[in-house]
Amino acid sequence: MASKHFIPTLLGMLITCGFYLANLYKPPAIEQLGNLLFDKFQQAAPRAYDPMKSPVRIIDIDNESLNKLGQWPWPRTTIAKLNDRLSQVGAGVIAYDIIFSEADRTSPENMIDVFKTNPTSKGKDFDILSALTQHDKVLANSFSKTNVVAGFFFTREDNGNIPKAGGFSWSGTSPKNSIIDFGGSITPIPILQKNVTGHAFTSLNPGADGIIRSAPLIARIEDSYFRSLSLEALRLVQGAQTVIVRSSSGTGELASNDTKDPKVSRIQVGAFELPTTSSGALQMYFTEPVPERYIPAWKILSDDIPMSDWADLIAGHIVFIGTGADGLKDLKNTPMREAEPGVLVHAQVVEQIIAGQFLKRPYWVQVVELASVLIFGILLAFCLPRIGARAGFLLGVLTVVVVYFASWIAFKDYQFLLNPIYPLLAILSIYTVVTVSSFYLTESERSRIRNSFGMYLSPTMVKRVTEDPSQLSLGGEERNMTILFLDIRGFSKISESMQPSEITTFLNIFLTPMTDILQENFATIDKYIGDAIVAFWNAPLDDDEHEKNAARSVTKMLKSLSELNEQYSNQTEVKWPDNVSVGIGLNTGICCVGNLGSKQRFSYSMIGDAANLAARIEGLTKQYKVSVLIGNETAAALEGFAIIEADLIKVVGRETPERIFILAGETYEASLPSYSTLLDKHELFLDAYRAQDWNTANALIPELKTLSTPFEFSGYYDVMAERIKTYSASPPPSDWGGIYVATSK
Repeated sequence: MASKHFIPTLLGMLITCGFYLANLYKPPAIEQLGNLLFDKFQQAAPRAYDPMKSPVRIIDIDNESLNKLGQWPWPRTTIAKLNDRLSQVGAGVIAYDIIFSEADRTSPENMIDVFKTNPTSKGKDFDILSALTQHDKVLANSFSKTNVVAGFFFTREDNGNIPKAGGFSWSGTSPKNSIIDFGGSITPIPILQKNVTGHAFTSLNPGADGIIRSAPLIARIEDSYFRSLSLEALRLVQGAQTVIVRSSSGTGELASNDTKDPKVSRIQVGAFELPTTSSGALQMYFTEPVPERYIPAWKILSDDIPMSDWADLIAGHIVFIGTGADGLKDLKNTPMREAEPGVLVHAQVVEQIIAGQFLKRPYWVQVVELASVLIFGILLAFCLPRIGARAGFLLGVLTVVVVYFASWIAFKDYQFLLNPIYPLLAILSIYTVVTVSSFYLTESERSRIRNSFGMYLSPTMVKRVTEDPSQLSLGGEERNMTILFLDIRGFSKISESMQPSEITTFLNIFLTPMTDILQENFATIDKYIGDAIVAFWNAPLDDDEHEKNAARSVTKMLKSLSELNEQYSNQTEVKWPDNVSVGIGLNTGICCVGNLGSKQRFSYSMIGDAANLAARIEGLTKQYKVSVLIGNETAAALEGFAIIEADLIKVVGRETPERIFILAGETYEASLPSYSTLLDKHELFLDAYRAQDWNTANALIPELKTLSTPFEFSGYYDVMAERIKTYSASPPPSDWGGIYVATSK
């Protein structure tokens, strides 16, 4: 009994230590689970928003604005008009989440060359256009009269373009290594850069899953540091000269005080001080989608809407201008919703800072998480092996509830990001491992019995029988299945040249890799009949790709057989025929599958017309001199495979004709140009053949034999050549329809 308690407890303690270390090193996969949970928390308890108190507005270049004013990019004169109107009503700061990185193509001087390409432009004088003010100068003049922040975009590669750095003051040791580093940038054209009040980056940094959960406030290129669009807008509206960055070595926080590798701890801009992540990003606390935050750009630009209708929404506000239209590629995923305008993130950063509503993760949160892993892990490791299953389940549920709701309350009431994933995973892992190990120790004898039966039955059947012993009865169920029949060609002749022991060795060598391939591709082995294999897919377990798995098995089996022939051709230890070849038939249809036989002895097998047809199709491979033939239902499901229609045939014992196909390869073969050429020529051949145009069909055969040789079924065309010769001498009736009637199995 001591070992019964000791081993599960030891396992529980090891799991506890593992998750303690994981919480220290933070694997990305586990961190992502925490992110997803906090996303759900935000959706359940988003940041409150009052449109009447918000000091931020977004001018949205949305789909409606594009419909009314034309496609993007708009002429810079239109942007200037937008900027002027916002300035006239007293916008505090206008921040552009738009990169004006190229000159305006619609500017008069640029349009002259365009107009000259018009066939009717000869003799026309465009000099008057040269006298007009350049559009970029118009916009630059508008910018010079307003508090404007121009956005630029970072690039990972070094393009040699480093923007003008922003002013920073540092409190504590410089946290350079923790600040996100870029190689270069894409900036506005010089004339616009010279006439704006501030420059700032618009780049955001989504997570691995594409969701934006934090917004960088500072970034760098080597030793040059830059402010984000939101941070710069907030600085300008206050008239602050600089931004103060406090590192972990200068905050006085006990657990974060690190002079060797300091991190960013807090950022101060004017009257506002805000907590950040270690890289200087703000953890985003989003509101629900709020239409009142946006003003469509067309309303500002419209001459039909009085400025008084929207002036109060702009006066004294920080105004962000961005593109929310579907085709402008600035849509971001947030925890609240997919495809939000990227400018929304910048606007919500400012809202959070001004409102003082932050998601916080202070240094002591890590200590709480580590302590919870140890406390709950040790508790479960010691208690679960010593209490009953029901009490253990209740204890496990109680600890999960405590951890989860502690995290939820910390978020909802205090906006702390207390990650419950590590203790929750530790609890679930310990409960599972300790419970399973305890069950294993108490049920070891039964496990040995089950393992003994597993020596004789397939693992799938052992599992099904142990889960439901009532299945050990006669009967079955109807399923749509793919059935395989495989037979070694000329086995009777091979047997004549071998002793019984040599035949046994040969078959074992042949059947072992074939069986491995079938089972690796989810087949159930029905039976071995001497040199033949019967297998099927989609029973007893569901297989949504049973036709494709069957086809993959066949191509791999043929490749394996080729390797066996090569391996045993030049040796004397095992007697091996000169060249072993097989015929394989595949067909798909409804069969009855289950425990078939007698009350004394039965096996899991299948019967049905589809199985009979699969056997007939396998027999036809010899007649058509190919290795593989497949039925029509199977071929219809093999999209992307290399398949060639062979014939429309009535097999022995069936009145309904069946369209049969040659399996020439998988997706790689189907992608070859030679296969496409072969397929086109073959379709011409079949059309001529079925139209009884024997001369045209016969003339195509030499080329088709050459094209089909790499796909190893050129012998098929020899068969068809002989048939055409027969039909030429004795044509079939006019209503023949291309159906060939087989006379043997």
